[in-house]
Amino acid sequence: MPADFDSASQAAAIAALAALAATALLFLYALGLRISHILHARLRLRLQLTWWPVLADAAVSLEYAQCATLPRLADRHRPEILRQWCTFRNSVRGASSESLNILARRTGLLTLARTGLDQRALGSKLMAVQAIGLLQDQHSWSAIMALLDHQSVAMSVTAATALVDIDAPHAIPVVLPFVCRNDHWPRTQVARFLANAGADVVSGPLCAAITNGSDDVAARLLRYSDCIASGDLNKLVQRLLHERRDPNLLAAALKAARALNCADTVIALTRHKVWFVRMQAASVLGQFGTQDCIRALEPLMSDPEWWVRYRAAQAIVALPFLGPHALRRLRDRQRDRFARDMLQQALAERGVA
Repeated sequence: MPADFDSASQAAAIAALAALAATALLFLYALGLRISHILHARLRLRLQLTWWPVLADAAVSLEYAQCATLPRLADRHRPEILRQWCTFRNSVRGASSESLNILARRTGLLTLARTGLDQRALGSKLMAVQAIGLLQDQHSWSAIMALLDHQSVAMSVTAATALVDIDAPHAIPVVLPFVCRNDHWPRTQVARFLANAGADVVSGPLCAAITNGSDDVAARLLRYSDCIASGDLNKLVQRLLHERRDPNLLAAALKAARALNCADTVIALTRHKVWFVRMQAASVLGQFGTQDCIRALEPLMSDPEWWVRYRAAQAIVALPFLGPHALRRLRDRQRDRFARDMLQQALAERGVA
């Protein structure tokens, strides 16, 4: 019994010492991380205080960017300066962009960015891809294009953005098929790089992709209709409304419409069996401003769906040739209580008692 007790005591002591040692190691590791974080934050602040005035002066003066004597920059500090340069570069446009690009090349940031494409750390590689796009480095085109199929969504979208930054006219036909295939790409980022490319570059290829795409793809691409020139968009929407039958696509096309000359087609869609198509058709009819629109919109104020009734009433109130007295007469002649209440709500929202 005493021997067994001694063995158990020794085992318990060893376990306690092991737990204590593990706790101490975890504490030292956490302390080391904290110290490292503090030191890095101090270094970042010191570099920022030194380099942000340089970046600001370069942004407003091409001569400064080309000829000014720059602070010394150690190799180990270049990744942090690249990060700060990207932040600053993303905040400027026009001539300031070229000045900052000249400064970046003088400080070796382009070379650093190219080297960063070979790194395995995702964060460093993302920074390198972003910088190469901002620096419009044509020599890295193939390397960036290979990243469009990267398993990381952040990497693939950043690569698409970089290609557009480098050469938008050549990039858009390359990038659009990936936009079609990758519904998980963040919509805001896609809209941003399409907008940066400009409607004159995006309009034609995007209209072609919508026209030739499936109903689902076309409906998704219509989210970026703001990047399409008005004339091209109106022709595209009219074609979709005449040729397609998918409710989601029809609703998306109606929502994207800016100015149409196909009132008969839209009026026909107010009788569509799917409620959200009727709702979008009602919203669009308010743009036409004809008596036929009133005759189409009035029955919609008795629609079973609340949103259809609401949009129809809003469209009627927005018609330019209907004054307050005409709107009140229209309200009072409604036999359906829902239609009368909805039109009264629309009048109240417009400030008409």
